[in-house]
Amino acid sequence: MKDKILKTAFVTFDKISKNIESAKGFKIISSVLAFIFLLSLILAFINKTVYLPENIAAFLPDSYFFAVEITFKILLAVEIIEMVFILSHSVTDSVAKQFEILSLILLRQAFKEFTEIQTPFDIQNALQPLTYILSDIFGALAIFAGVLIFKKMQKHRSITANDEDTYKFTALKKLLALLMLVAFVIIGIYDLLLYINGADKFRFFTMFYELLIFTDILIVIISLRYSHLYCVVFRNTGFAVATVLIRFALSLPRYYDAATGVIAIIFVILITYVYNKFEFKRIKEILWKQKTS
Repeated sequence: MKDKILKTAFVTFDKISKNIESAKGFKIISSVLAFIFLLSLILAFINKTVYLPENIAAFLPDSYFFAVEITFKILLAVEIIEMVFILSHSVTDSVAKQFEILSLILLRQAFKEFTEIQTPFDIQNALQPLTYILSDIFGALAIFAGVLIFKKMQKHRSITANDEDTYKFTALKKLLALLMLVAFVIIGIYDLLLYINGADKFRFFTMFYELLIFTDILIVIISLRYSHLYCVVFRNTGFAVATVLIRFALSLPRYYDAATGVIAIIFVILITYVYNKFEFKRIKEILWKQKTS
């Protein structure tokens, strides 16, 4: 029964992933984003230049920067879906994608702050939004650089000793990814219903990251079935801690959010450096002995 569930999850995941992550899928996503961006600009122009009843005007954007904000928000949703699919890859790929999304969230916040700067320009009113923007963009830049360094340092190697264990571990991760995809849809629908009913929305990305934390921890626990080497357990657990820091970064006040994200990427880079420097060759030898024994 368990093997049948894993096989079904494996096949289902691959079918969905093939359709969404194909070149055609990305072209469709790009076209949709361009359409939403242009439509938002047109609606903002109408709201600024044409008199509309108050109840209608309230639902339309009143700033051109809203087009950038809503487009980036949808882009982030696409990136999160992609991150869910990456859960089936290595732990390092998943962590890297989470930092990529954090950097995009910081950039989205920067665009959002532009809407707070009124024209004509007044330095007293614009000073605080401007400092927030500088914090966000330089924090995003530091994380962007850190992700590139982190990716360059990776030496991908399976932690399992044979092909059967590799298949089972990958199938379990794909099953978890499918469950996360379902959770993503449910949370998105609930958030949309709150918006339509005029209720206070909860922070969609923050809540989903919370689920990701528990998923990452569960993957670390599952990985113990296939490798109990201390250095592997420490590295994977350290990466899970980094996802907790990302979650904190999404909830912290401005300045602290960017700083926490930068500290988190430095942390995973240091873990990777120590792991590669002292343990990677020894792990290769241990796994080789397990395969040939």
